[in-house]
Amino acid sequence: MKITLKNIIQIIPRYSKNVFAIFFYKFLSFFYTNKEKFRNAWIICERGIEAQDNGYMLFKYIRTHYPEKKVYYLIDFSMPDYDRVKELGNVICYNSYKHKMALFFASHFISTHVGFMMPWSYLLFKTLFRGKKNATYVMLNHGVVKDDDSKKMNKRLTGLDIFVATTKPEKEWLISNRNYGLKEKDVPLTGAGRYDYFTKKQPEKQIVFLPTWRKYLIERNIEQKNNYDLVKDFEKTTYFKAIFEFLNNKRVHLLLQENNARLIFRPHPEAQRMCSLLTHLPCNIIIANNDNTLLLDLLQESAMLITDYSSVAFDFAYMKKPLIYYQFDHQEFLDKHYAKGYFDYDQDGFGTVVNEEDQLINEIERIIANDFSMEELYMNRVDNTFLFHDNKNCERIYNAIINYR
Repeated sequence: MKITLKNIIQIIPRYSKNVFAIFFYKFLSFFYTNKEKFRNAWIICERGIEAQDNGYMLFKYIRTHYPEKKVYYLIDFSMPDYDRVKELGNVICYNSYKHKMALFFASHFISTHVGFMMPWSYLLFKTLFRGKKNATYVMLNHGVVKDDDSKKMNKRLTGLDIFVATTKPEKEWLISNRNYGLKEKDVPLTGAGRYDYFTKKQPEKQIVFLPTWRKYLIERNIEQKNNYDLVKDFEKTTYFKAIFEFLNNKRVHLLLQENNARLIFRPHPEAQRMCSLLTHLPCNIIIANNDNTLLLDLLQESAMLITDYSSVAFDFAYMKKPLIYYQFDHQEFLDKHYAKGYFDYDQDGFGTVVNEEDQLINEIERIIANDFSMEELYMNRVDNTFLFHDNKNCERIYNAIINYR
């Protein structure tokens, strides 16, 4: 990233404020009366606003099987997902005084997203107080690494000790690409914790549409990690127009009606605000709200997935159900967002890759006619990708953390 005068003007006061806050709360921690409660504890977090991913599933596993373990979950109590996690106990309100105190005494920081565990600068906090000697940093990740994320996810920048791998190709990529700075012992192959949620439930006649986000389509608030705005004239972007036109396609409406099926569109959390722009859709097309729709339920209940580049395709393929990659902005995505890794969608993907809307609808029609079954080619790719199908992923993750070092 090119450093400009504007970047420097923004960064200096922000980091100065962070340094002051960290030292202030460190001073207060000397007088904190409940320090033993959090000493050597494990703290688990997703983004501080949800509990429905690998973090939540690992926390649930530990609370169920090792209730004596000092493990705590971070989430804003005003968020809908709090109701899901509070029954497990040991929940700390995100950005609260207790949250800030716990950070100075915990021994393990376990997260699906780098930087969201701390309410201030992650790197400053780790550098100043909770370095490698007195804390272990674990990346559960919220997806499968398939692209080259080494510029922002390398060990030098993140200081991660453990990077949990879901698939064998992912593990090999993280170790072989020297830019990540990870060694064999740093990357346990365990499977994704959230896969323990999946059962062999019969799916409904339901298609779920889950395009991923584009980092160039939002403007993030520097001071508040979970606050952002869609870019100006968002309705004119290729991304919005492709989604809008597909959801409003008369041929799609007729296809759903004839097959007594429905389509559910769940925007990526970063693009949730686009829901207000999608109106007057037929009753068999549903816009799902991230606040009250658990993604794992959607994936398990659906018979077909449409995505673009999202690693959610791995989750769906894991259950051996058909999917389509609708890459409507391929060149733009390559230029502005994507850094190619080991994964090739045509050679390694779990479904057909299409670029045009008509191609997409033809493929939907074909899969419906084939009774929503996955083709043998893609079934074989699933078998070659996933090492585990035993619902013991959280158990392996827990043991990998326990046995590290």
